[in-house]
Amino acid sequence: MLNKKRLFLTELLLLPILFLISILLPYKLQAQDIPVVQVATCEKGPKIDGELDDPVWEKAPEITNFITVFPTFGLKPSEKTVVKILKDRENLYLGIYCFDQEPNRISANTMAHDVRDFARNPGDDVVKILLDPYQDKRNAYVFIVNALGARAEGLASGEHLNLSWDGIWDAKSKIQKDGWSAEIKIPFKTIGFNRQLSSWGINIERYIPRKQETIRLAAKSQNSFFTNPMEAATLQGIEGINQGLGLTIRPYSLVSSTKDSEVSAVTHYDWQGGFDLYKRFTPNFTGAVTYNTDFAETEADERQINLTRFPLFFPEKRTFFLEGSEIFNFGPGGMGYFSPFFSRRIGLYEGHQVPIDYGLKLFGKLGRTNLAILDMKTKPFSDEIENINLAGQNFLAARVYQDIFDESRVGFIFTNGEPTGEKNTLAGLDFVYQTSRFQGNKNFLAGIWYLYNWNSSSSGYHQAYGLRLDYPNDLWDINASYNFYGDAFNPGIGFLSRTGVRNASFGLGYQPRPEKGLVGQLVRQFFFEFRSSFYWNLNGQLETSRLFFAPLNFRTESGEHIEFNIIVNRDVLPEDFEVAEGVIIPAGPYDFTQYSFQLDTASFQPWLLELKWDTGQFYSGRFNNLGAALSFRINGYATFNLKTKLVRGKLPQGSFTENVFELKADFFLNPNLGLMNYLQYDNVSKNLGLNSRLRWTISPGNEVFFIFSKGWERVLDPVSRFEPLAGQAVFKVTLSIRP
Repeated sequence: MLNKKRLFLTELLLLPILFLISILLPYKLQAQDIPVVQVATCEKGPKIDGELDDPVWEKAPEITNFITVFPTFGLKPSEKTVVKILKDRENLYLGIYCFDQEPNRISANTMAHDVRDFARNPGDDVVKILLDPYQDKRNAYVFIVNALGARAEGLASGEHLNLSWDGIWDAKSKIQKDGWSAEIKIPFKTIGFNRQLSSWGINIERYIPRKQETIRLAAKSQNSFFTNPMEAATLQGIEGINQGLGLTIRPYSLVSSTKDSEVSAVTHYDWQGGFDLYKRFTPNFTGAVTYNTDFAETEADERQINLTRFPLFFPEKRTFFLEGSEIFNFGPGGMGYFSPFFSRRIGLYEGHQVPIDYGLKLFGKLGRTNLAILDMKTKPFSDEIENINLAGQNFLAARVYQDIFDESRVGFIFTNGEPTGEKNTLAGLDFVYQTSRFQGNKNFLAGIWYLYNWNSSSSGYHQAYGLRLDYPNDLWDINASYNFYGDAFNPGIGFLSRTGVRNASFGLGYQPRPEKGLVGQLVRQFFFEFRSSFYWNLNGQLETSRLFFAPLNFRTESGEHIEFNIIVNRDVLPEDFEVAEGVIIPAGPYDFTQYSFQLDTASFQPWLLELKWDTGQFYSGRFNNLGAALSFRINGYATFNLKTKLVRGKLPQGSFTENVFELKADFFLNPNLGLMNYLQYDNVSKNLGLNSRLRWTISPGNEVFFIFSKGWERVLDPVSRFEPLAGQAVFKVTLSIRP
């Protein structure tokens, strides 16, 4: 026991070292000219049709002083871009004209909303708008539109963009004979802002995928992240604007038809109604109430194959939980698959939806203080078939952090609750020092964190803590972290894949961009990587190590991606491990080496092929894991995506085969009306699942959904092949009322 206490105290004393390192490491600030742009005022804004032919646009000055960020920083862009900005009392308007000398090669492949690839360099020609209405240089809104008018919106901070935020705004685009144009309308009721300010932060980025060219209004270097408001220009002239009462009411009503073929052939019909209510107490701080919450329109989770001893992580997709969720982010990153607050633990249990009675939420900024409080009440839930019986539960999560220095923070988190009703409370602190001006124009981060968990376990370590250093830049990307998770640490409404371990990791990436010779003509950028991760138990014995090498990893000038990796593993199984049904690997140490090959075609083409093959040793045997995805896009009106994962394992203890097949078929008449279909099958559950969603956006914030979900189980009967399982059809109407 004495050794354990000494170990804990030694590790805890290491934490302040990061703070000293971050302060003592030399850095200097370089003077940087910040672009300044002007917004023009009008009585009535333009009609949003993507044409830019409304006479009111003549009031706005042209913004043309863009620079190239990639492939070569500081050059004049290969294509001209013109932006105009207007405002009236209710809305901010942006008119954008993207000239293109080859308009027939403009990439316009989707009309879908919130395409995940829009967060990175997508396969479509897009324009991104960043707005920092607080001028705090920390958090911002991002609005994205492509050449077909497909929209995405999110919240940006540092190097991160979270597309989970759903704001009410409008945009239209049109492909012209000499490029493409877009008009954007952002209501001031949609975004929080400081009424005392007459200027905001703004940045504008255009991406041309066939050239892999990124141009931007403001950037210091290729290390600059578009999502970092510290890099933003200044938008002047923001005065005399109106946010209204700051009240948004989102009522919904639905009718559903449910048939459970496993129990009876009876069809159940139901009507349900509820609402979300949002009130901005200040332009930066919002309160929300949800009653009889429903998530029928949420997309189904993607099925995954798990060849590890630990649970898989599935991202949150439910809108009410996503809004303001960025404030709950804790720690400096590099914490593995761990989050002290994981909202999917509320209203979901072992694959079942637990009905939510009501919820309360406060989130936003008060000066330099960021605050989020979430209180949710679930209804009782039972399932006789799977012997689940849950009483109604109350869940509480609170997070507060203070902005310090230019880009850093210190904060506190608290959670209370556990899905099964057991007592579980967690509290902790974190400190993150961050700068985008290290050595002038480099990014640097250092952070520490500590948590304590009160639960039903009376022995063991109830704490968790860690530290991290990160140098995420374009040429060199270096990071190191250390984390401790006690054997009695069990966050009730958090996610932790592994307890009772100490974890250390190190990553090194060298990413040169060749410019000369044959290599420079063929390769856009290399990504040489080394990553290592080690897990020890609390007695200091190594349990798991993983060494990852990427000796060949590059993206071509034409957009293809080719990668070859070597992975050296060691895993000490503390007990027998059933990797697949009937295949049990005995406890003991195992050393095995694996190889990975990957090929991705250029994402701007109508056809997209992604291939990944993992092969080599697997514990006491061998395995092959083939992943393939084939996509075909038809001018944004239709997208077909066929994806498969095929795993074959052969061990002395037995062989196994695991397969997952997916088909997505999406159809759009325009960006406001689409039918999305998602079909999945895996040979472990032997279930075939269909999720179809019709989404019609009548006007921004007012939507109609029709959702159909159905399951089938594969049987040995040669006649029926698949036996029908439960099915549900839902018709739902959601409104947004903003007085």
